[in-house]
Amino acid sequence: MTFTRRFVGAYVRPLLWWYVAGTALVVLTNWLSVRVPMEMAHGLDALRAGTPGVRDAALHIGLLGLLIIVTRTLSRVLFFSPGRHAEFALREDLFAHLLKLQPDFFAKHTTGDLLSRATSDVTFARAFAGFALLQGINVIAALTMAAGQMLLISPLLTVACCVPVAFGFVAVHSGISRMFTLQRQAQAQLASLSDDLLGTLQGVATVQAFCVEDTFVARLTTHASALRASNLEMARLRALLFPVLTVAGGVCVFLLLSVGGDMALAGKLTAGQIAAFIALLAYLIVPLRLLGVLLPVFQRSEASLERIYTVLDAVPNRPDLGRAQPVPVGLTGPTIELRHLTHAWPDAPDRPVLSDIDVVLPGGATIGVFGRTGSGKSTLLRLLARLETPPEGTVFVDGVDLTRVDLADWRRRMTLVPQAPFLFSESIAENVGFGAGTPVVEAAAASASLNVDLAALPDGLATVVGERGIALSGGQRQRVALARGLARDTDVVLLDDVLSAVDHHTEQELLEMLRRRRTDGRPPLRVIVSHRLSALEQADLVLVLEEGRLVDKGTHAELLARPGPYQDAWAAQREAS
Repeated sequence: MTFTRRFVGAYVRPLLWWYVAGTALVVLTNWLSVRVPMEMAHGLDALRAGTPGVRDAALHIGLLGLLIIVTRTLSRVLFFSPGRHAEFALREDLFAHLLKLQPDFFAKHTTGDLLSRATSDVTFARAFAGFALLQGINVIAALTMAAGQMLLISPLLTVACCVPVAFGFVAVHSGISRMFTLQRQAQAQLASLSDDLLGTLQGVATVQAFCVEDTFVARLTTHASALRASNLEMARLRALLFPVLTVAGGVCVFLLLSVGGDMALAGKLTAGQIAAFIALLAYLIVPLRLLGVLLPVFQRSEASLERIYTVLDAVPNRPDLGRAQPVPVGLTGPTIELRHLTHAWPDAPDRPVLSDIDVVLPGGATIGVFGRTGSGKSTLLRLLARLETPPEGTVFVDGVDLTRVDLADWRRRMTLVPQAPFLFSESIAENVGFGAGTPVVEAAAASASLNVDLAALPDGLATVVGERGIALSGGQRQRVALARGLARDTDVVLLDDVLSAVDHHTEQELLEMLRRRRTDGRPPLRVIVSHRLSALEQADLVLVLEEGRLVDKGTHAELLARPGPYQDAWAAQREAS
C-alpha cells in the first residue's frame, strides 16, 4: 500500500483534526448502538419478572436512537468533508503537474488515459479518503464494541460465534488479490475506452465523411466488451465471496440458539441476555458484510493512486532545472547558433530526423526554411522552441547552451505558431489574447490581417470558434493562431508554414508586417518555414533541408542562381501559377 501511504501523508494528514473528531463520533455512535441491546435486555428481563424498569428501558432506547442519528450524521460530515478537500487538492496538484510536463510525456500517454486518471482514479482516491476511512473505523469500532458486550454476556457463545466468522473472513480475503488484479485491468480498459471514444467524437466529421461508422462502433464495442467482461468477473467474485459472511452469521445464530438455549434453560443466561446477544450478533453482521465491500475499495484506491502517482512522479524533461540561466538580452534579437545538430526520436534512435545541421541565425534577421515534406522543418522549429529538447552542446542562444537557458524565460521571449494550430472552443478574443485586454487583441488581429474576416463573422472577436476551430476556415484558423503569436512582443518569432492557406496579397501584407515588427525597439529574429517560395524572397538567409540535412543555404537570389532543390521548386511553382 505504498501509494496509499503517500496519499495519506500528503493529503489526509493535513486534515487530521477532521478525522480525529469524526473518529470520536464514530466510536460514540457504536457505543450508543451496542447499548441499545443491553437496554432491551434489561427491559425484557424486567417484563418477564414483572418488576419496574420497562418504561425506563424504552425511554433510554428512544433517547439512544436520537443520539445515534445525531452522532452518525455528524461523523459522516466530518469524514466526507476532508475527503472532498483531499480530492480537490489532488486534482489541483495533478492538473498543475500535467501543465509542467513537456510534450514528450504526452506523446507517450493518450488523452483518454490521462482523463481517466484525472477523473475516475481521483474519484476512487476520494472514496478512500472519505467513505473507506469512515467505514474502516466504523467496522473496527463496531466489532470491538459489539464483541466486548458479547464477551460480557457469554465468553463461550462469543468464541463459538467467532469460529464461523473467522472462516468467512479468510474465504473473503483469499479472493481480494484476484479482485485487485481485475480492478487494475478494468481501469486500463476504461482508459482505452475513454481514449477511443474521445478520438471518435473529435473526428466524427471524418468518420461520417468516409461512412466508417460501423468500423468505429465495432472498435468501441470491443473495448466496452473487454471492460464489461472484467466488471462481470469482479461481480461474480463479489457474489461468491460476500455472502460467505452472511452464511457465517447464519451459523452463528444456529450456534446461539442451540448452545445459548441450553444455557438459558440451565439458568446461566436470562431471556433478555439471549435477545441482546441475538441483537448484537445481527449488529455485528452488518460491519462484517461491509468489510467485504471495503477490502475491494482499499484495493481499488491503491490501484488508482498508483496510476495517479505515475503522473505526479513523472519528471519534466527540463535539463535547465537547477542550473538555469536567463536569456541574454542584446541590441538585436538573440543570435541562435546550431552546432552539428543531430536529433532522433527516442523510439528510433538510429534514424535521425535532423543530421549535422551547422548554421548561425543572426539576431534580427529573417530566416527562411524550405524543404520537402518530411525534411525536418517542423522538428527544427520544435527544437528551437524547446518543445523537444535538443542534445546538449548543439543549440546556443548568444553563446549559451539552450538546454541551460531557463525554459519559462525562453518561452516568454519566443513565439511559435505551429503548422496545425490548436484553437480552444472559446471566442476568437480568448484564443488570441488568453485574457489579455481588448486593445491588445484588436491590435494582434489587425497585424494578422484578420479584420476582414472579423467583419464577416456574426459576433466579431466574440465569435465562438467551436471544437478545434471547426467554425472557421483553414486560413482563418491560421490567422487566428498568427494573431495569438503576435499578441506577445517577443525576440524570436517562429512561423511553421502558417501562410499556406492565405492568398498571395495577404501573404505579402503579413510578411511586411513581420519586417516592421519591433520588440523594445529591436527587430526580432524571424524564422519562417514555407513551402511557398514567394514567402521567402525577402529573407536574409534561406536554409534548404532535404532528408534532415542542410543541403544548401543563401539568399533567395543566390539559391535561384545554382541548380538544386530550391531552383527546381521555384520553377515548378512558377509554372503552376
